[in-house]
Amino acid sequence: GYFEGIVFSTTMKHQKPNSQRRDKSKSKSKSKSWSELPQDLLNSVLERLEYSDSRRAESVCSSWYSAAKRCLAKKQIPWLIILPDEGDKINNHWCKLFNPGEKDKLYKIRDEGVEFAYSYCLATYGNWLFMVDCWYNLFLLNLFTHERIDLPPVESQLGTIKLERTRKGWFCMSNGHRKRNCKDIEIGSPVFWIDQHTKEYLVLWGFGQWCVAYSKKGDEFWNQIQIPVVYGSSHMVYKDEKLYYLLNDYSGSNGFIKIFDFSGEIPQETFNCGGVPSNNSSLHPTPRNSWRINGAKLAVTATGGDVLYVEKWAMPFTSLWSFRVYKVYSSGFFNEYEQVDSLGNEALLFDLGITVLANDDIVGFKRNSIYFRTTWDREENTTQICLFNFETKEMEPLHKFDCSSPLQLARTLWFLPSFKQT
Repeated sequence: GYFEGIVFSTTMKHQKPNSQRRDKSKSKSKSKSWSELPQDLLNSVLERLEYSDSRRAESVCSSWYSAAKRCLAKKQIPWLIILPDEGDKINNHWCKLFNPGEKDKLYKIRDEGVEFAYSYCLATYGNWLFMVDCWYNLFLLNLFTHERIDLPPVESQLGTIKLERTRKGWFCMSNGHRKRNCKDIEIGSPVFWIDQHTKEYLVLWGFGQWCVAYSKKGDEFWNQIQIPVVYGSSHMVYKDEKLYYLLNDYSGSNGFIKIFDFSGEIPQETFNCGGVPSNNSSLHPTPRNSWRINGAKLAVTATGGDVLYVEKWAMPFTSLWSFRVYKVYSSGFFNEYEQVDSLGNEALLFDLGITVLANDDIVGFKRNSIYFRTTWDREENTTQICLFNFETKEMEPLHKFDCSSPLQLARTLWFLPSFKQT
């Protein structure tokens, strides 16, 4: 590695053929000097290292460990986790990590306790993943330490919505008025938060069109927040003990935003306003070659904590996409929306619903851009990771990945690795 080359070449350069006692004394002196390098010199070396070499540098001594951690935290950017294809028995316990700042590398992580090929990553928070396996067992997984936290069974619901396992792979859902048998459970817009030290956590997911299920550390069941059944789709974002909840009806022509405060024992609704930017293009005849709204999500900015309403637009029968972003303001019983022309020194991760800092000093991640997954080749049904440049209004693939199948990139998700000093 780069780090190893520096150490060995410098050591050999200063070595002299003296007596064994003098060699040991000189070696001890040199070893001590490595830990006493001037801070600015040490930082200038460590800031040039890639991720793998930075982790090696941490093992030199305590001062290098602290400096390497600080340097990694400064240039922190989102990474992609790439799960193996479904049913891939050879790579079942492996997953790959992609750092946009090192486009010529893929890191591999093995975990014998997790069958990645038979699981799905629902959401991420720092180094933690919210996972579901093929039997609908839910758990949190620390990607680097392999620590696992099993969550309550999906059928342990505390509320008006009941869920029962009827036979292998099948469920029966009911709300007192109607029942529905299904093989799969719709886990909509999952989000979670976890404290890296205490392991306190909060996990939330949309239980189809029935309710929002949530569970905290110590719970043996899933609590429920009821939602209007007339609304067909939703998107949730959680930040700073607040749940931001967007609901759209089936036609896409109407919706509203709710905010719940989770700082107390019981979540309190603090904001409920109707009205989203007109989303009714599907209600009126439009030319085949005109832009149409493909979906909408909420996002929360990294700096000011502003709530953004993000529309994803598509050109039918093409691989062209565009975005419109609005800043949400509260005004009485309605929302006001101001269209945003720039994200500044931030980039938006559309799937996670958050923005991250992306100034010119950060290599590999472009500011004023939106990163998203999309169907790149409709005939081959392939998925691609793309970015939409807000300034040029153009989109481009993030990277050409060597995948085992056209569908593997559909099983990717961004995460924000934490390299902070502990």
